[in-house]
Formats: sequence, structure tokens, C-alpha cells
Amino acid sequence: MIRFLSWMAQLALLTLASYNAVTALWGWPDRLRAREGSRRRRFRVVVPAHDEATVIERILADLRALDYPDDRYDVWVIADRCTDDTAAVAAGLSRVDVRSAGGGGKGAALAWHLARHPLDADEALVVFDADNRVPETFLARVADELDAGHAVLQAYLDVSNPDASPLATASALSYWAGNRMVQLARTNLGWSADLGGTGMVFTAEALAAVGGFGDTLTEDQELGARLALEGIRVEWLHDLRIFDEKPTEVSAVVGQRARWMAGRRSVALRYVPDLWAEAVRRRSPALFDQGLRLAQPSRTVVAGITTVLAAAAAITSSPFLLPWPALAVAAAIQIAEPVPFLARDDVPGRYLARYPLLAALGVLWIPIRVVSGRVAGWYHTPHAGDEVSPRGPS
Repeated sequence: MIRFLSWMAQLALLTLASYNAVTALWGWPDRLRAREGSRRRRFRVVVPAHDEATVIERILADLRALDYPDDRYDVWVIADRCTDDTAAVAAGLSRVDVRSAGGGGKGAALAWHLARHPLDADEALVVFDADNRVPETFLARVADELDAGHAVLQAYLDVSNPDASPLATASALSYWAGNRMVQLARTNLGWSADLGGTGMVFTAEALAAVGGFGDTLTEDQELGARLALEGIRVEWLHDLRIFDEKPTEVSAVVGQRARWMAGRRSVALRYVPDLWAEAVRRRSPALFDQGLRLAQPSRTVVAGITTVLAAAAAITSSPFLLPWPALAVAAAIQIAEPVPFLARDDVPGRYLARYPLLAALGVLWIPIRVVSGRVAGWYHTPHAGDEVSPRGPS
């Protein structure tokens, strides 16, 4: 009986790995961008910021330089319970909403701001993080996509500091691969991409349909689940990059990802049953996929577990493990498949040579899992303001 259960668990793991490997193939073709529209859409650009005085000025300079009519967008900074001079730095460059109390987190700050200043019916909301860098074409491009009929958009999340440390490089490789193999693949399949917490665009109608932002630790994942249940798709813009700074120290990586893991776990417990029930009722593979992405471990962790099982089966010939060649083939596919996708996106060879650094994120899964069980509130990731990636914005 134990052997049977062990084999069933391993077969489930290989099925998951196969599903991920096959769906990733839809990320190979590029997405056709929308045709140029009227570009008359009004935008509210909001930057939630908690103690971000060291970096806030840069993104506000980017936003002031956007190639879009000045009278068609407003820039707001939510100075959220700050203990530094974020509000003072932002005041000369944007409108400022000072939040001095309340729960932590981006979702809570955005919900507070929108309750005080509701969106107009013809106004779309754009959300950035304080450490982001934004290309001047951003609003023009998303205006075209909204004119084409999309209601929720997610820009490509690039990494501004891939050379800052081995961990930053590993994070960059993970994002670059996932952007094409997960995000673009879902859009090409006609399914919903994941919201990334920044570089997000919402029509007022879409936000109203799902009741606005929640106050969970991962407000983007919760909002994505609610959008999926409402039948509102998140469209991935692979050709429109913003830059996001990744942590460079182990403690910051563990703190940030533990918050992500804790938030994702709570969102999965709340929404996966509903997503899968609706997937059956509507016969919707997109809803099934949305729930599976919330429920499964990261692909790096799945690949790591498969590799360990393959090695153990080869060394021990244990009857409780599947034959090692089957496990080894599955592990090899998971490890090798991202490389051509990275090359497809013109990731420079110096980063491809560091591809094994991805294993560091897999190793950190254990401390991240332990810490995530103790997460009780928002974790503020420190930002140093590192330079933009040499890959450059598209």
C-alpha cells in the first residue's frame, strides 16, 4: 500500500511537470500588439510607497517624461505610513495621498486611496512600485491595448539589477523564463496571465466588477483569482517592459518570498475550490489552470524534487521509487527547457552561463517555507536604487 501511494504521488508529480512543459510551448510565438488607437484614454498612475525616499524620485521623473498628453493622466503617490520623507520628496513631482494608519500592504493602501478618490468611469488605473523604471511609451501602448478591448493588462516585469548579486541573477533568470513560458504562454492560449503586483492596468469597470483591491499579503494573486471568476482576462504585454529591483541578500529574498508564499497559500485555500468548481461548470481549462498555478509549488521546486528522486532511484534502486530513467528524463526536460526560451528572448550569453544559479532559489525553498508559516503581516523589501539592466527596455 505504501509503495502504491508513493508511486501515485510520483506519477502526479510527473504529470504536473509534463503539463507545465507542454503549456510552456505556447510561449514560443510572440504576441501581436494592438494597433494604434485614439490614445485619448485617461489614466490615473498610482505609486504606493512605504519609506521609499531613496528611490521614489526616479520613477516620478520617468512618469513626468511619458510620451502621452499631460492632461490625460495624473500621477499619485500613496505615502503609506512612512517614517522617512517620501511624501516631501514626492510632493514636487506628483499628487500625494498621505496614509498614516491602517493595515500594511499595497492592496490595503490602494483600497484606501480609491475609497477617498474613486476612479471616474472613463479613467483607467495604472499601478507601479516605487523602485520601478518605466519607458516613456508605457501609457501610449496600454492605451492602444485598452482601445482594442482588453480590460486588465500586465506589463513585462524585467529586472533592473541582475548583476547585483548571484541571488539577483537567479531571480532575473527565473523571471525571464517565466515571462515567456508562463505569462506569454497563457495569453497565447487565450487564458489569463498572472498579475505581478506592478505594471498593472485596470479599467474602472473591471475593478468595480470584482470589488476593488483586497488586503491580503498577495493582493495581486487574490485580484487575479477574482477576475478569473468574473470572466475578466489579464492580458500579458510581452513587448512592454518595466524594470523592478530584486533583493540581493539572503535575508531579503527569504523575507520577500516567505510573504509571497504565505499570501499565495491563503489565496489558494480561499479560491482554488471555487476556481476548479467553476472550471467544471463552465468546462473551462483557463479556470483549471488558474487554480493549478495557485496550488502548485514553483517550477524550480518541482524540478528540484524530480532531480532528487531521480538520483535517489539510480543510487538505491528503491521499490518505492519509479524507475530512475523515467524520473531522470522528466528532470532533464524541466531543467533544460527554459534555456531555449531564454535565448528566444535574447538573454545575453553571460546570463545563460549563470543558469545553474537558479538552483539557489530551489535550495532556499526550505527556509522560505519555514518562515512563511510565521508570517503575520506585510514585509517591506528594501530598495537600493540599482541601475537599469543592460538588456534595456524594449
